[in-house]
Amino acid sequence: MYKGAIVGCGSVACQAHIPAWRQAPACEIVAVVDPEPTRLTQARGLLPEARCYRHLEALLAEEELDFLDVCTPPAMHHSIILQACARGVHVLCEKPLTVSAQALRQITTAAATAGVLVFPVHNWKYAPLFQALKRLLEGGEIGRPTYVELTTLRTGPAGTNGWRLDPSIAGGGILMDHGWHAFYLLLFLLEELPEAIAARVERRRLPAAGVEDTATCEVIFPHARAHIHLTWAAQQRRNQGVIHGEQGEIRLEDTRLVVRRNAQEQRKIHLPAALSAGSYHPDWFASLLHDFQAALQEPWRYSARLQEAETCLRLILLAYRSAALNTQPLPYAPACNREVV
Repeated sequence: MYKGAIVGCGSVACQAHIPAWRQAPACEIVAVVDPEPTRLTQARGLLPEARCYRHLEALLAEEELDFLDVCTPPAMHHSIILQACARGVHVLCEKPLTVSAQALRQITTAAATAGVLVFPVHNWKYAPLFQALKRLLEGGEIGRPTYVELTTLRTGPAGTNGWRLDPSIAGGGILMDHGWHAFYLLLFLLEELPEAIAARVERRRLPAAGVEDTATCEVIFPHARAHIHLTWAAQQRRNQGVIHGEQGEIRLEDTRLVVRRNAQEQRKIHLPAALSAGSYHPDWFASLLHDFQAALQEPWRYSARLQEAETCLRLILLAYRSAALNTQPLPYAPACNREVV
């Protein structure tokens, strides 16, 4: 039985992580940490057996832990992960893993030095729709993908406390928030690294906010191109997209996949819930926990998860640079040249 603690007891912890952890057969949450007493009280109601701390330092000094589950806002991730690495404690961390290149380099170095697993919560890969889509692509349903389009429509940022609109906490707007999901989904579906990216960001509905509420990205891969559109300024909440392949296309329609070959509709695959239903997805997180538990047994086999997060951050920072410069696509440099971000 692996023993862990949750750091940050906000909505994502209480509505997604804790329900899933209670069903995880090989892990036990023995403690929770949050400086806010009301959030600790809420977490205690969900995990009455867990011990409560207001400071991470006290938790790490008093508990023998195998892992931390980090559910704080993004700007706090870096410090928490480094403290865990210094104690030899593995880390499961909400996205974005971190919001700066320097912080990412420090995390990568600390994790390698300590032999610690840093496992990002890339939970959209575990959504039934994307799992079904991945199986179709692996089965050669439409041949090699040549074009991917992913659209995320929201009427505003998730949550009620507003930190997503504060760049000092969130690191950016919807490009950092939902863009992180979009980029790891591209890596998951196409299984190749990008070559270049161009982006545009806007403030359509929230002109006084410190971050963008709309972003559009064009990503060039060796064998495909991708178009990403993200907005918090939509009139409806919806996810949609399409993948064109050499032998057909697959349309993503929020609650189903529509597969066509040779311009004729072939079949529809209906999913149990819409991609856009809710913001926390405890069922997706529960599926992710199966991989995290396997990674705790053999951490060295899962180093690609941290590399995936690195690619997401580098793409986002390049996208912001492209938007600021209003340039042609900026090249995605080899991983060894991290100064690009």
